[in-house]
Amino acid sequence: MIPTLIRRASLALLFAVTAPTAQAQEPLKLVVGLPAGGNFDIIARLLADKLRVSLNQPAIVENRPGAQARLAIQHVKAAAPDGNTLVVAPGATIYLYPHVFKQLGYDPFIDLAPVAKLPTWELGLAVPASSPARSLQDFLAWAKAHPAAAFYGTPSAGSIQHFLGVSLSQTTGIRMEHIGYKGAAEVITALVGAQIPAAILNIGEMLNLQQAGKVRILATFGSQRAAELPDVPTAAELGLRMGPAQGWGGIYAPARTPDARIAQLNAAIVRALKEPDVRAKLAQMGMTPVDSTPRQLDEQGRRELEQWRQAVQASGFSAD
Repeated sequence: MIPTLIRRASLALLFAVTAPTAQAQEPLKLVVGLPAGGNFDIIARLLADKLRVSLNQPAIVENRPGAQARLAIQHVKAAAPDGNTLVVAPGATIYLYPHVFKQLGYDPFIDLAPVAKLPTWELGLAVPASSPARSLQDFLAWAKAHPAAAFYGTPSAGSIQHFLGVSLSQTTGIRMEHIGYKGAAEVITALVGAQIPAAILNIGEMLNLQQAGKVRILATFGSQRAAELPDVPTAAELGLRMGPAQGWGGIYAPARTPDARIAQLNAAIVRALKEPDVRAKLAQMGMTPVDSTPRQLDEQGRRELEQWRQAVQASGFSAD
C-alpha cells in the first residue's frame, strides 16, 4: 500500500512540475495565406527563426493558401486569443478587401488585433525597353494620344497595383485599361516582350530587369524616392496629387488577445526585423523594415481604407 501511495505522489509531483512547462511550449504559429516560397512566406520563416530564440518558444510557419489569403485570416480570427496564433497578412487584406469583397468573412478592425507592421516595398510604373517613353510624362502623353492601346498590367485584379493605376487615371484624367495577370511573373513576361505598354509592379521585381536594360522604371509612388532607384522620381515630384502608396503587410492576432502578450510579440518582431541577416535578406527582396507599434499599424490600415475607397468604387470592380 505504501509503495502505491509513493508512486501516486511521485506522479502527481511530476505532473505539477511538467504541466506549466508543457503549456509554455505550445508553439507560436505564423499563418501565411499564400503559397510557400513567396515574399510573405520568406518573411514569416525569417521571423520564426528569430522568435523561436527570443521568446523561448517553438515557432512554426503554417501555409493556408486560398481565397486570396482570406482563409488564413478567417482561421486566425477563430483561434484562441492567447497570442499563439498570428496571421502574416498583406496590407491589401486589411484596407482593400473590405471594399472589394461583399462577403469578406472578417472585419479587420473588429476581428483582428494589430501586432506589428512588416517591411515595406516601393511600387513603380515601368515600360518595355523598346517604348519611346523616357519619363512618366512621356508615357501619359502617349496614353492620351492612343486611348485604344493604353493598357497597364498588374499581378492580379483587385490588387493595390490595380487600384494604383485607377488612381493614376483619376488624377490625370487619362483613361487606361487594366489587365490583371496571374502573378508578377506573367506580367513581367508580357512587359519585357512589349505585349503591354506598361506595368505597375513592386520595384523589387523589376530591379534586375532595369539594370539589364530590359525595362525602364519611369516613376515610383512612395512619399520619397526609392533608395534602390535614386534617379527615378516619385509621382508626387512630377506634380501628381494622388497620395503616396507603398506595399506593406502586418502581423495580426485574434481580437481580445491580451495587451501584454501583444506588447511582447511586437517587441520581439521589431527586434527580429533589425537583425543584420534579416535586413540583408529583406534588402535582396527590395524591402525595408520599419518600426511600428500596434496602434500605428491600426491607424495605417484605417487611413488607407479611406484612401482607396474612391479608387475601388471608380473601378467598378468587385470580386464577389
